[in-house]
Amino acid sequence: MLQEISGNKPQDKKIKLLILRVTNDCNLRCGYCYACGGDSLESMSWDVARQAVDYALARSKFLKIQFTGGEPLLNFTLVKKVIDYTKKFPVSFQIQTNGTLISMAVAEELKALRVALGVSLDGPPAVNDLLRPIKGGEPSTMAVIHGLQNLGTVGVKVGLTAVLTKESTAYLPRLVELAAYLGNVHGIALDLLRPMGRCLPGKILPPPPGLLAQQVKAALYRSAELAAWGGPLVRFREVERLRYQLRHKVARRHYCYATTGQSLVVMPDGSVYPCSSLAGAPAFYLGNVSEQGFSLSQALSEVPFLLRTVDEIEGCRSCPDNWFCGGGCLARAYAYSEQTDHSYSGDCQLKKVFLEHVRETEAMKSISFTPTPTPTLPRQGGGR
Repeated sequence: MLQEISGNKPQDKKIKLLILRVTNDCNLRCGYCYACGGDSLESMSWDVARQAVDYALARSKFLKIQFTGGEPLLNFTLVKKVIDYTKKFPVSFQIQTNGTLISMAVAEELKALRVALGVSLDGPPAVNDLLRPIKGGEPSTMAVIHGLQNLGTVGVKVGLTAVLTKESTAYLPRLVELAAYLGNVHGIALDLLRPMGRCLPGKILPPPPGLLAQQVKAALYRSAELAAWGGPLVRFREVERLRYQLRHKVARRHYCYATTGQSLVVMPDGSVYPCSSLAGAPAFYLGNVSEQGFSLSQALSEVPFLLRTVDEIEGCRSCPDNWFCGGGCLARAYAYSEQTDHSYSGDCQLKKVFLEHVRETEAMKSISFTPTPTPTLPRQGGGR
């Protein structure tokens, strides 16, 4: 019996994820930054943050608050104020940071706050400095590594996020080696390039299909090899998710909370979007959390193309493994085609590489089964 993935049902109108872009400012100038970090110095005020938090808490049983930017540690005072404000509520916290500003003092504060950390790092200096330079063009990688080492010194584990471009994909096994060497990296999340924001067409390229498959497989092999030699196991987030789904036959009809209406992304000025990567795109504007009478459910009813399931996506309906993926990233599909009823081919390919790996490691390569189809779930907003 196939189960629908827990918390992935659009009729459950509780907000699960609140993303606060606490600043647009950034000390890096990443060539592919969808947020154009640093082009604006605007930072979120306490009034806007409080209004967003109050709105989400009133519609949540358990809330995850993620702080992003720009570079969120440039507005660390607000981050700490939000955490203190919500300490009596069932809330978890996560910061997505470039890691360059994590001194020992900041590392100790982050540990005391008990906040999960995602650190962006695309590879060793040869590639990371090219893609993610400091504002003046100086290399940033050693500052990131020092930040990670400071976190390791105080006993904080992190997850790395690597954007997959043509350049960074070629170095994936090296990124695994670096993560294992650092010792406090529990896993890596791979994020395929989105040509949005600062990423002008042709400036930075996505990985070619052959290179993507080859290097992801090589990175998975390298992780297992280093662990077999006694090093720490560097996990891949998507592998762990697929392994759970395969073992428990859990379906994933939606890709993320943005396509279930359960996420709220709030910009420094209070404007609301369903997804950080789509922030600023007029088609996805949902209103302003500071406006009297703001209603997320009402706003979602006006964007019927947003809450799409895998069963409604061109090329996904007939795939026997579509129950694993939710149809791929909405923002990437929109970035490459300006359409929401097609998936991005790179998402599909990456998922297949991971799924093949999971099936092999679970000794299920020769076993095939077809999950019982799950009925299409009703969606918010009526009539969609």
